Order: sequence, then C-alpha cells, then structure tokens
Amino acid sequence: MSAIETGKFIRQLRKEKHLNQQDLAACLNISNKTISRWETGEGYPEVTVLTKLAEILDVTADELIL
Repeated sequence: MSAIETGKFIRQLRKEKHLNQQDLAACLNISNKTISRWETGEGYPEVTVLTKLAEILDVTADELIL
C-alpha cells in the first residue's frame, strides 16, 4: 500500500471509531500533527506505535501497512 492509501485507510478506521486526530494521538502519546502526516500520506506510523495503533483501530498491523 502506498503512503496515501495507508493514510486514507487509517483515517477511515479512525472515523469509524468516532475518534478525532487528537483523541487518537492521545491514545498513542504522540502529537495530532503526526496523525495528520500519516493521513495525508506524508509518512507511515513508526514501528514503535504500529501495534498499539492496530489494536486501537481493531485491525492487524499487517492490514495497516500491506
């Protein structure tokens, strides 16, 4: 999956959970700007937060990046 596709997927899952970027960022102890960068395709989640992100969004880490 490209960075843009991954970002769109994260955004879709986040919205399905009724979370805003700030809520998700707080759960992961990162900034909401980081969430924004992911969702706009400017980067990928770091390995250190990938498992927790997947858990919050109820998907596997593989689903997030493949």
